[in-house]
Amino acid sequence: MKKLLPLLVWSLTFAACGLGRPKDVLPQDKMQAVLWDIAQGSEFVNGYVYNRYPDLNRAVVNQQALKQIFTLHKISKKEFEKSLEYYQRKPDIFVAMLDSINAQQKRAKKPETPATADTARAPSPAGEPASKRAPAP
Repeated sequence: MKKLLPLLVWSLTFAACGLGRPKDVLPQDKMQAVLWDIAQGSEFVNGYVYNRYPDLNRAVVNQQALKQIFTLHKISKKEFEKSLEYYQRKPDIFVAMLDSINAQQKRAKKPETPATADTARAPSPAGEPASKRAPAP
């Protein structure tokens, strides 16, 4: 039994070291940045490109957009797919990344508040502060 205990401890230590992220999987922060850019690119393509050019081949446009994102992040499609597969098998991490991206999108789309809009106006020719001026029509 005394000889088995060190072997068991060594085996558990070795196994625990192997539980980390594989080397060919993108780090979580980089994967999140790639997913953010994919979400933004998809929004642009769906909201602008397809509305302006409805006859475009959507599969080709989507592939071109992804290729540009992969080039921007200096990764390959294979690296992305392997990383996506890895994080999808880790739902706690993957959901946290997606929640963070969702919150980031909400902040990016946040409408201008009245207080922000009022202070963003240029001063009147008389030099009146924004708080003294009448609201814009």
